[in-house]
Amino acid sequence: MKKKYWILLIVLLTSIAFYFVYLRGENERELITKGNEIVKMIEDFRNKNGKLPESLSEIGIKEKEEGPLYYEKWDSVDYVLYFGTSLGESMTYYSDKKEWNEQIRIKE
Repeated sequence: MKKKYWILLIVLLTSIAFYFVYLRGENERELITKGNEIVKMIEDFRNKNGKLPESLSEIGIKEKEEGPLYYEKWDSVDYVLYFGTSLGESMTYYSDKKEWNEQIRIKE
């Protein structure tokens, strides 16, 4: 009986580890891929119109309060695109650096 308990515990812990290591990373990779598609759409809009879109709806993407991707126009040339990775953390694309970075968002 004790042996079955330990086997069940090991299977459970392995499943949890698999989720946090692989599936969480897979979700982030999918959102970065989708984000890169949106970045291309934003840059195409900028090239065509000479300005950044005010919101994602200007490039044909319906924005939802629950995300998963969020766009912020900082000024006339810079913007960020981001999504939450876990509580208080996000993955952010910076247009000036043209790269994704993991950030800890601190409430100010």
